[in-house]
Amino acid sequence: MVKKIVLFFAYVSFFIVALIYFTPKVNSYYFAETQLKPLGVIIGSESVNDNGFSLEIKDAKVFVKSIESATIGHTNIKLLGLYNSVSIENILLSSTAKSFVPLKIQSANITYHVFNPLNINGDIMGEFGEAKVFINLLDRTLKLILTPSNIMKKKYKSTLRNFKKSENGELIYDKTF
Repeated sequence: MVKKIVLFFAYVSFFIVALIYFTPKVNSYYFAETQLKPLGVIIGSESVNDNGFSLEIKDAKVFVKSIESATIGHTNIKLLGLYNSVSIENILLSSTAKSFVPLKIQSANITYHVFNPLNINGDIMGEFGEAKVFINLLDRTLKLILTPSNIMKKKYKSTLRNFKKSENGELIYDKTF
């Protein structure tokens, strides 16, 4: 009896791993691109590579309403079912954003998992400092906790006015969408 249960779980585990590995990630990515197009977001000039358990995207240019908004050096998307993550490196924002924030973002890591299904969390590091992002899907709220860099404190004071200061020196931005 125990042997049958172990064999059953082995088959189920193999099936799930094979399903994740053979999922057409590139086609899913292009489908997501078509879903973003009506919102005015176009991703172009990228190279897409399926690495089995992850999808790798290099040198993507992001256009919002036909205006080039960012260049993304490297993106790694892992869709594992129970745990999903997006890691983005070397983001360069368009020069139109220069009056609001520094343009270089070193990394952004976004995670979502089944054990906390209503929340998406992220960590972002850039010339602006470090930020932690919390999105609640049920309440439709965004909370951003920023630890600003010296560049941000000196050159972008007008942007920092949109944040509330916490007791430990972090800046908090709350928004409902």
